Parts: sequence; structure tokens; C-alpha cells
Amino acid sequence: PIPLILAFTSSATRRASAFVPQPLALNNGRNYQVSTNKLLATEKKDDVSNNILSSLQLPSPEAVKENILEGNVGERGETYVVAQFSLLFFIAIGVGDVVTTILGPVFIIAGLILVYKSAADLKDNLSPWPVATDPKAGRGSLINEGIYCYIRHPMYAGLLLGMTGLSILTDSITRLLLTFALYLVLDAKSDFEEASLVKTYGSDYGEYKAKVKSKFFPLDVKSVFTNR
Repeated sequence: PIPLILAFTSSATRRASAFVPQPLALNNGRNYQVSTNKLLATEKKDDVSNNILSSLQLPSPEAVKENILEGNVGERGETYVVAQFSLLFFIAIGVGDVVTTILGPVFIIAGLILVYKSAADLKDNLSPWPVATDPKAGRGSLINEGIYCYIRHPMYAGLLLGMTGLSILTDSITRLLLTFALYLVLDAKSDFEEASLVKTYGSDYGEYKAKVKSKFFPLDVKSVFTNR
């Protein structure tokens, strides 16, 4: 019996030793698979991150500069680009603010320049009265040069332009209405003045008036910047 028991025990031990490592082998396989899956997931996350960063990367300044300089000026749609960014600028700061802070001062400065240029071109003919200076006094002469080549009453035009700019700058409807009233007064005053000029200079002023048709503002703005 003893040898039989020993043989049975030995056989059972061998079976047990053969059976025990199998779960361990399965656990090691599972651990390896989990580690592999984690590694693949990490690599996939890295790829996604790299793709996102790559998609957010801006073009190089050198490439942008080359694109800007490429092509012929006037054939690249510059008008659309200027209009685009101008509208973006107006939207960002407000159209009303642009008109008030830019157009108003521009009109005022242009008006002052126009008044100064008119006075300089008139020389000794300058007078607040809407009557022609008497040529017999040695000071009067028909002025048809300088700014008077383009408009017959540039000083009045400068006053109107400057007051319009002031009305815009101060955002004042009252000033704008008063500027319109000033226009009516200056229009009537200029008619009175031209009647006096006709009496003084006769057909010479008639020819000048026929040549320079604009009273306050040039009908053809381009003529101011080009030779007539």
C-alpha cells in the first residue's frame, strides 16, 4: 500500500505542477496585450496631437511675402482687398466714428487751405464787400489764374467746406443747417458780386464766366489735379 500511495502522490504532484503555470502564462499574455494596447493608444493620441498642431501652424513669413509680391500691380484684385479691409475697419470702430474723427477734420483743413489759397491769389483785390475793386485805383484786376482757373468763388467754397467739416466733427445737426443757410447767403452774395464784375470788366468777365462754369465746386474734380 505504501508504494501505491507514494506513486499516487507523485503522480498528483506532477499533475498539479503541470497545471499551476497555465494561469500564470495566461496572465502574462493578458498583461502584454494590455501594455501593447496602451502603447498603441498613446501613439494614436500623439499622432492626433501632432496633426492638430500641424493644422494650427501659420505659414512662414517668407512665403506670405512672396505671395504678396507675386503678380502685376493692378491685376491682382487690389480694389477688392482695399474694400474688404476698409469695411472691416469701419465695422470695427463704427462708421459714425470714422465720419466724425476723419472726414470732419479733413473738410476743415481743406476749407482753410482753400480760403488761404483764394486770398493769396486775389492779392490786392481782397475785400469783404461783394463789389469789384476799381481798377482805376490801381489795385483792381480780373483774377483768372491760380485756383480761380477752376472755380469762380473758391473762398466761399472754402468757408462752406470748413463749416461742413465742423458740423460733422461736432456731430451737430444745427450747425449743418446753419451751413446750408450760409450756402444760400453766399450763393446770393456771389450773384450780386458777379453782376458788379460784369459792370466793371464787361465782356472779359463774361468770357471768364463762360470758361469757368463752376461757382463753388469744380464740376470736373479731375481738372483740379490735371492741366486744363
